[in-house]
Amino acid sequence: MAEDKPRSWSPRLRWAALMVLAAAAGVIAATVGLPAWRSTVAEPVSPALFLADAPTRTIEARVSYPGADLHRPYGPLRSGDAGRALPPPAPLAELARMEAAGDVHGLAAAYLVRGNTEMAAPYLAKAGDSPDVASDKAVLALDRKDHAEALELLEGVLRVQPKHAQALWNRGLVLTELELWALAAQSFEAAAALGEHGWAGEARSRAEALRGRLVDRWKETMDAAKALVTDTSTVPPEMLQSRPGVFRAFLYEAIRAAGSVERLDALMPLAEALDTRYGGSAVRDAVRWARSRDFRRRGPLAARYLELYRTHKVAGGLPRYLDEVLRAGERDLYMGALVLERKVGEHLDTFEELATQAGDPWLLLLADHEKALAAIQRGEFLRAEQLLLGAVDRCEAQPIGYRCILIQEALANLYRQLHRLPESNRHAQAALTGYRNDSRWSEGRQLLQLGQNARFLGKAALARAYLEEPLARAPKDCNIRHFVRANEALARLQEFFLVEARASMADALSCDAPLSLPGAKTLVDLARMHPDPEQDRKLQEGLEALRKRGGLTPGERALATHIEGRFHVERERARGEELLRLAIAEARQLPSYDVNARKAQAYSYTSLLFAAGKAGESEGALALFGEELGGALPRQCLLAVTVDDERTLAISLGPDGGMLGHYDASRTAPLGEELRGLVSESLVARLRACQQVAVVARPPLHGRAGLLPADMAWAYYVPRPPSESPVSGPSRRLVVADVVAPRALGLPSLNAWEGSTEPGTTLLSGQAATPSRVLEAMTEATEVEVHAHGLVNPNLSEASLLVLSQEDGGRYALTVGEVQARRLQGQPLVILAACRAAHGAPWTYERFSLPVAFINAGARAVIAATVDVPDAEAGAFFNAVRERIRRGEHAAVALRDVRMEWLARDSESWVRSVLVFD
Repeated sequence: MAEDKPRSWSPRLRWAALMVLAAAAGVIAATVGLPAWRSTVAEPVSPALFLADAPTRTIEARVSYPGADLHRPYGPLRSGDAGRALPPPAPLAELARMEAAGDVHGLAAAYLVRGNTEMAAPYLAKAGDSPDVASDKAVLALDRKDHAEALELLEGVLRVQPKHAQALWNRGLVLTELELWALAAQSFEAAAALGEHGWAGEARSRAEALRGRLVDRWKETMDAAKALVTDTSTVPPEMLQSRPGVFRAFLYEAIRAAGSVERLDALMPLAEALDTRYGGSAVRDAVRWARSRDFRRRGPLAARYLELYRTHKVAGGLPRYLDEVLRAGERDLYMGALVLERKVGEHLDTFEELATQAGDPWLLLLADHEKALAAIQRGEFLRAEQLLLGAVDRCEAQPIGYRCILIQEALANLYRQLHRLPESNRHAQAALTGYRNDSRWSEGRQLLQLGQNARFLGKAALARAYLEEPLARAPKDCNIRHFVRANEALARLQEFFLVEARASMADALSCDAPLSLPGAKTLVDLARMHPDPEQDRKLQEGLEALRKRGGLTPGERALATHIEGRFHVERERARGEELLRLAIAEARQLPSYDVNARKAQAYSYTSLLFAAGKAGESEGALALFGEELGGALPRQCLLAVTVDDERTLAISLGPDGGMLGHYDASRTAPLGEELRGLVSESLVARLRACQQVAVVARPPLHGRAGLLPADMAWAYYVPRPPSESPVSGPSRRLVVADVVAPRALGLPSLNAWEGSTEPGTTLLSGQAATPSRVLEAMTEATEVEVHAHGLVNPNLSEASLLVLSQEDGGRYALTVGEVQARRLQGQPLVILAACRAAHGAPWTYERFSLPVAFINAGARAVIAATVDVPDAEAGAFFNAVRERIRRGEHAAVALRDVRMEWLARDSESWVRSVLVFD
């Protein structure tokens, strides 16, 4: 019913697509149902087929098909170029010959060179698996701005063929769009080294231009900024305009260190220039206020401030100096000294009061930032969020450069700690843009943040790109090297590249930098999966150093306790279990929004479960499953299952309550999306006598298809608080259909809904089917049925979302967070007839998906699919399931029976991936 990501096509591509479509309609129609064909041409082709005779090429990317990769200068077509002709359509005879030969890769190439990715896509989908085809599929991903998918494809090609010319080139393009200049330059330099005619020269030119973007006169800027404070110099206008935020920060220092009215007068032109840039008069007011002071008293205090600025020492000591300047009324010196020595948090009330007196938005933002940091240190994340969001609002009302960048950066980091990754990415990108437009002094920190977020979202290639860029720019920075290599090692470990993970950790540990929590987590798992005594010793040393250094939040301290317990439970089980229980106790004392605490608790249960499973203690392991969920589990017709890297633990209870456990530690590759075969046949056989099976699956298994065979009735058991008594009274059905998706998403219209509207039915359709109205109508419904597009868009939610009609303000998405914040009083049956509506976040510590959100909100059962749902078939299938449930069948039984009817007609139908959550 929908693609999993919104597409946005340029006017040029749409225009080209229409021309080719009109000219080759017969050929296109003939492709329906084609098998996967070979990708070679039996005879020479006309130059016109791949535009080989054109003076310029239409697309930047390179196509990996023989004859389609002739170098010509890049000359993009624009719809406004009246004097330029669009590329001619491909010769029909050539297309027909390729079609007859079964050369789908060649057909795709003919469309790709014309910039028509929409027509190329179905051919590439049938072109089989090869490095050349994968490189061309990356061109499709790049066109729709799916940089993560493009990088995954290209990394796969280059892993097999490190000198694949087209893949190196196309990777350079992807990295350029991401503004990862150093890595993009490296990719083009590698392409240039191949020495291909035409392409080598263009690759060198592109690399040189990218290297030019990396030239940063930071030392020159810092020299000028420090001289502004410590000398009598000023700043050239062009330098001031290029880095206004940086120089505003240093101008405040220069005002504080000024020893005379004359020096302040010399600084006034800079203040005027900055006020002109940002609006208002705050900087000039700061100069005027200082100028109004009695310099017989202020002069000596300003001289001591300059001493503090230069040496971080001041005559008489900092406490005495702070007391003197405060009694003298020199508020700017007092606030500046606190900022210089990072003592604002210790004097926050006084700082905030003085900032309010000054009325300078820069100082007010600084006060809010410091209050937020103090709240984070106390574990009060929601308080910090409100403070920072208020500061962002003020920044939007009156942008003031660098100080606002720091607010965005703090929010990005906070949302990362809360594991709200879309929000974290948005604010990290905002901070990154701000740094690139102003100071650039912390650009690398934002890239590291984006890289870590991408790793959390399971986008390994994108994570590596973001993480490697700062290291490519500063290869000798030990802290960056440790952070990058430790995160890289964790990503490699998750892909089961154990040797590579050890090598990355060796590089990380070669630096004289503190062990990070990602590094510690990687070491503890490698110690089990691929032991190395020397590195394993550094885990204990690093954890001790982490604790001694301090600075860990309460949640991070619980996570460190878990890591230590996870290490020891494999060697001294009793000691390890004691630490794991301590980590759980520490985590439970912390607020539920502390994600590190939630991780510490979930991961500690994982280690306890596998310790019991490895020892053959199935009864103890089952008790742990129930303990984690907060209640007793059913004692019959139950499957409890969990995984941890290479290990699987499953326990089944048959209809008579008989128990069978299975522990395995032989997995050598990551789990796929489907789970067919994960549960052993012996456990499945015990469950076949059950009318229906409740499945307790810990993340990341929960919500994935194929855990039990299609001919069994089973449902995911979702933990939730005890509900109110069952709802009685008349049925209240809500149907959401005929949604008007935002045009910008490029989603096709769905078939008109043709269901019945019996009494008690509320139909929300068209422009009325907005998120707000749907959420409101769900509250009292006893049945909820949504016919809409489903999307997986990590910019909005880690899990899938429902696309509804747009309301004022542009909101159209119904997300997990919005659903679980509601209380569904009618305890409805929820049917989500939308693509991938069951798709959950790829987390190993928490169940997070739309079905889980509906259950948590009060739904009695949810039915949804993990795959795309064909629009033409959805209504009939879900209607049949619903009618059986209305007749009194359990949802899992109803789904099984309808599913088997459909599978009798098509054994690999999408209905295999429809799930029940109960």
